[in-house]
Amino acid sequence: MKISKGFTLSEILIAMLVLGIIVAASVPVILNLTPNKNAIMIKKAYYATESIVHSLINDQLYYPDMTSNCINPDGSFKNSGTDECYIGFDYAPTNTKVPGITDPVSSTRKLQCLFASKLNIKEDLASVCASSGTDVVTTMDGMSWNIGGLSNGTTAGTIEIDVDGINKGVNAYNGTSLKACSSATTWGSSCSSELTNAQKKKFDRIQITISVEGKLSIKGGQDEFEKIISGETKLIGGDDDE
Repeated sequence: MKISKGFTLSEILIAMLVLGIIVAASVPVILNLTPNKNAIMIKKAYYATESIVHSLINDQLYYPDMTSNCINPDGSFKNSGTDECYIGFDYAPTNTKVPGITDPVSSTRKLQCLFASKLNIKEDLASVCASSGTDVVTTMDGMSWNIGGLSNGTTAGTIEIDVDGINKGVNAYNGTSLKACSSATTWGSSCSSELTNAQKKKFDRIQITISVEGKLSIKGGQDEFEKIISGETKLIGGDDDE
């Protein structure tokens, strides 16, 4: 009669110990291969904004170069917006015709309308370009863009982006003290709640200041954002959902 042989308890325990060691050694490797989704989206949002701003500021139809009108006979510089002196986004005639929009766009909505027209948004562009238009739009990749802070004056203003959408994630800015927003519809300086330690690496909202000349800068205090744009923060390694 044949006698069936099985594993002894000690053999099973040794096998489980070996498997445990293999798993423990593999976890750090796997985590280092995990995409940092928010960092990737933040970089994408920044470069999309940079591309759109560059495209608009160099569009002679909407923002003609009138800097030559800004020099007085004595060589001094005129105030922007006076005597046909315009240096960029401060050129805002009363009405602007935008392709695909039936009614002329007012001077107060010109930059918002043109910026939104360059984004792949889910909303109707006409609703953005109207006199009291929509300020928050959503792109097809799920990012929410608050373009209400843009203007046609001497500062051009600030654009704010929630990279995973206003109804998902932490809804918080990475500032010097990492502030969270009280609700999905709250933006900017109105966000005042402290993030918990567990949330501090999960910020998902960023602010970009645009100058009248079309230059971009990171709004003060967003140190982690600056690290992402400079490449100091790795796009692969550590999941923002941890």
